[in-house]
Amino acid sequence: MREKPDILLFMSDQHSACQMSHAGGIADTPNMDELARSGVNFTDTYTSCPICVPARMSFLSGTLPSKTGILTNNDTLPDTIPTFLHTLCSEGYETVLIGRMHFIGENQYHGFTRHLAGDMTPTTWTRPVERIAQERGVMRMGYAYMGALNVMGAGESPVLHYDDHVIRTALEYLSEPHDKPQFILVGTFGPHFPYVAPPELYWKYKAKIQKLEPPEQFNESKPYIENNIFLKDRQMGADEEEALQARAAYCALVERTDSQMGEVKKAFKDYTEQMGHSYIFGYTSDHGDMNGMLGMYGKETFFDPSVRIPFMLEGEEIPTGKCIGRPVSIMDIGATLCGFAGTTFEAPDGVSLVPLIRNEPFENRLVYSQIWEHLNFIKYPDDSRNTYGVMVIKDNYKFITYDGCGTDMLFDRKADPYERENLAEKMPELANELKAEALACADPCEVAKIQAVKKRNAALFSKCEQASGRMEALDNKYRWHGNPPSAREMPAAK
Repeated sequence: MREKPDILLFMSDQHSACQMSHAGGIADTPNMDELARSGVNFTDTYTSCPICVPARMSFLSGTLPSKTGILTNNDTLPDTIPTFLHTLCSEGYETVLIGRMHFIGENQYHGFTRHLAGDMTPTTWTRPVERIAQERGVMRMGYAYMGALNVMGAGESPVLHYDDHVIRTALEYLSEPHDKPQFILVGTFGPHFPYVAPPELYWKYKAKIQKLEPPEQFNESKPYIENNIFLKDRQMGADEEEALQARAAYCALVERTDSQMGEVKKAFKDYTEQMGHSYIFGYTSDHGDMNGMLGMYGKETFFDPSVRIPFMLEGEEIPTGKCIGRPVSIMDIGATLCGFAGTTFEAPDGVSLVPLIRNEPFENRLVYSQIWEHLNFIKYPDDSRNTYGVMVIKDNYKFITYDGCGTDMLFDRKADPYERENLAEKMPELANELKAEALACADPCEVAKIQAVKKRNAALFSKCEQASGRMEALDNKYRWHGNPPSAREMPAAK
């Protein structure tokens, strides 16, 4: 029986695949660049939903969000849906979560055997509004796209302090011996906004970006956005200075994430060398950040800066310097890691990429992403409209449709990487083919019904939590509370 490799996956939050040095991004990412050179780089990896919780639950279960029913952040996996962690655990692995995974409710494990460092966002069905307001101060406005441009600059933030806590915990864990083969997921909150970065990095990028021309499509609009109220709502109308601040802070946060990933990777390799084990190290994120492209900030769109994510692997069984440009999904990661662990995870909608890495036969397939879209409740307080959207990737083409809203979109991903020209009317046969695939993926009416039930259930769980007195105990046990007063104020300098 061959030795099981120790596996560590570093998972950030809101890191766009286009924002790495080797991908042509502005941010300096020497550790990610080295990982791409020393392992395999999947350059066309897409999230299954450009929102945190749906993407993460889909990643863990290898299942489309429409099948789990999880299309909002106020939801979680049922205990009866297995994750790839259950498979690894059953094969003798110690499955360790260090940091962020955005679980909600009593079950903070879902196949992990240990959960260290806690999470930063609410871990209960009841959002502890007063506690969060006290712990985060003005920073609380900067966690969603509608307030992201209000909190920017050089200074401290809860994200910076939380990620320091996660990295310290990971380094401490890796400094100790462990009997079982290890699967470790280290989850940071960065480079997710607030757009507040350490001063030395912030000023570095503000000076650097001031010398550059804005990228094509930056802060612009297009007809396919203007006639879709949900996409139009995403545009923030940033002025030149605001856009510069947001770009500088985001690039700074990406470089900081790169440095933290490098620190953890070194500690992990030192651990495996000391233990005499083989290893697999990987990096990915749950979704990206538009960061000013098409005038949008944050996630929740199917445009590439929001929906395309990094995914790289390195290890003894993995070739060096291999770049794979075929479309793959975040739902494939679990099955792939299980493949290298010598076992199989039957992911309903994901596949193992081990054959692709080894140049073995690998069937072309469609890659999907889904969303349950809503309007900005600040701008539209009396408008609770929602719509279901879906993206389909086939070879070089990306198709996007929103149920009953706007025009369908078709882009040539290779010839038109900035998604400037909508080809839906010029290529009607392909557009109709991919629309049929999109509608076969999930029925929009059924999605809407399920989301209505989910919303009602979440309200009921919240009432039960409060009535039973469990909310405070769960919040104290699983949520990180360590943000210092110095990181609750507006940055003094921009």
